[in-house]
Amino acid sequence: MGIAPPYLSRAVIPQKAMQKRIGKGKPMQLKNWALIVFLLATPVVSIAATCSGDCQTGTISGPYTTSQVAQNTTTAPFAICHSGTCTSGNWNGTSIEGIDAVQNLGNSYQFYDNQGPNIDANIAVGPTVSGQNGQVLEWVNASYVQAFDKVTGQPIFTKVGGTTAIPQNVAVLWSSATQPECNQNLSGNVQVIFDRVDNAFVISRRVVYTGAGQRLSAWCIAASSDTDLSAPTTQWYAYEYKMASVIPCTPASLNCTTGTYQHYFPDWPRIGTWSNGFYVTFDLQDPNQNYTEAGIEACQLDRANIVAGNPTNPMTCYAYTVPAAQRPSLIHSVDVADIDSPAGPLFGEPEYFLAIVNPSNGQQGLGGLHPCTSQTTACTSNQLALFTWGNAGFVGPSFLTVNPYTPGCYNTSSSNQVINTYCVPEPSTNASTVGGYGRANCGNYTTPCLDSLGDRMANRLTYNRLVSSGGPNGEFLTASHVVTESTSNMRTGIRYYILNVNNGQASVLVNSSSTSKATPDMQDPRGVQFFLMPSTALDQNGNMGLTFTTSGTGGHPAIWFSVLPWNSGNGFKAANLIVQGAGDQQNNDRFGQYAATVIDSSDHLTFYGLGEYFNTNQSGTGACATPSSKCYTWQTRIFRGQVGNPF
Repeated sequence: MGIAPPYLSRAVIPQKAMQKRIGKGKPMQLKNWALIVFLLATPVVSIAATCSGDCQTGTISGPYTTSQVAQNTTTAPFAICHSGTCTSGNWNGTSIEGIDAVQNLGNSYQFYDNQGPNIDANIAVGPTVSGQNGQVLEWVNASYVQAFDKVTGQPIFTKVGGTTAIPQNVAVLWSSATQPECNQNLSGNVQVIFDRVDNAFVISRRVVYTGAGQRLSAWCIAASSDTDLSAPTTQWYAYEYKMASVIPCTPASLNCTTGTYQHYFPDWPRIGTWSNGFYVTFDLQDPNQNYTEAGIEACQLDRANIVAGNPTNPMTCYAYTVPAAQRPSLIHSVDVADIDSPAGPLFGEPEYFLAIVNPSNGQQGLGGLHPCTSQTTACTSNQLALFTWGNAGFVGPSFLTVNPYTPGCYNTSSSNQVINTYCVPEPSTNASTVGGYGRANCGNYTTPCLDSLGDRMANRLTYNRLVSSGGPNGEFLTASHVVTESTSNMRTGIRYYILNVNNGQASVLVNSSSTSKATPDMQDPRGVQFFLMPSTALDQNGNMGLTFTTSGTGGHPAIWFSVLPWNSGNGFKAANLIVQGAGDQQNNDRFGQYAATVIDSSDHLTFYGLGEYFNTNQSGTGACATPSSKCYTWQTRIFRGQVGNPF
């Protein structure tokens, strides 16, 4: 149990329960739960640690294992553009244009991504090595990647013989003959990371497919043999793992014997590099109960053999679930630590997993086993949930006491349930639908409105082991999430943390709040704009970089970056506007889903960031196969800089 420093004086509670969303589907509303006996396929169960306030009685089951289906090696699978347009140029100040929904319109290199609005854009940054090219690898949506040269800023992947860059479909990394699930099915919530332990780019994907009349899932992971993705000798080692033996059975399936949806749906997957493996997490949603959150799952993959292209040991998993009568789980969408510093964890250090604890109904006198649904008093939590994976496997949760928070857009306007986390307005939003706490608002889909994703940690839980003179010394995790700053109009801001960790224990070093002067939440001091889509990282001096998006009835979505200097005591430096959009997302309430902040693995000082914006309103709802429909007009921007230059 972590102890908050004396200057963090707020108290605590537990968690929340919100209607969940499938990674690529539409939001589902919660139903009242009947008492259901929940049976796991494997009866190995341990009781979760007792929390300090009201909480659900979750259990951990496992380990479950699944072997690789096959391994596939490809050499230089993406053609490299060598024309002058791809090899000359420079960054436009601090930024370059990333992958956009529409590129090269009207010529043979036209690119149009119409696979959906949940673009899940994220990046990984490789090192700068003498005699080689270095790249930033970006992923968007269900299929596409592009690599950008770190010197010129130009995209380099193209079609065979191409003289203009164009994003490429990642499915080619998996064999259509031996890995058809990963080769032929679209992904959801994909992540790309740079593995600092092995100096390899890694792509992690979850796919869903149909087999024997069931909806099933597979995990797809691929690692590069080299840091230079433009080298003709660079190989990709791709693996597939079928998940039926590691994902528990849903109650309605009668121990996986009946029905189309016999296993929980693995939503919101995350991945992190650790000293003894790749670790992935995902939510366990019950597709037979409107995708209600049942809990989470964590898995370990054989990193050492994956990056070497060797046959791997089985994927090993544990599931954390709450009893059916207590669902939805108030702990979900757990993020997993990813090494971000030159020095990794010490030998034997367990992997870390972190989640917010959504508000429980303890304040309503109902035992704290269900979400708080008060329509008059803002539901709050003052806890984070910490899990670890060490010699004893997956263990937790333990609870960290933090400053109280109400998750962003926590919508309790419907009786006895939490509806969603949608309340962020745009200029196209009818201002009269932006309601206060406990009132129906634009999150009820009456006008264009964006999802704050306030019920979960934001993208990236970074791990740093830092040693300096007069600066940070120790092991640190950084995290952030969206919180409600004003109950009068549900305006949102960014809550952030720096945690000290050591040998599986954690304590709170930095914890922002809406009232702190030294470590204030990142929010609009004018009380106008909504802040969302955060992502944080530390440089080697302990300075925390924060990428975030702003939006409101008076301003289109824009991408910003700011720095919280180590131990400054004066809050953030002035924020830098990366790009101001000129349009809105009007045909869907999902926005970006991810932003990204990462540190250059060469100098450990340069922040790279990524966000989504619009210059043309994304308003189309039909005939979406053509760009003129304006069904998909999203754009992404990649940027970089150091503290003092220009941040």
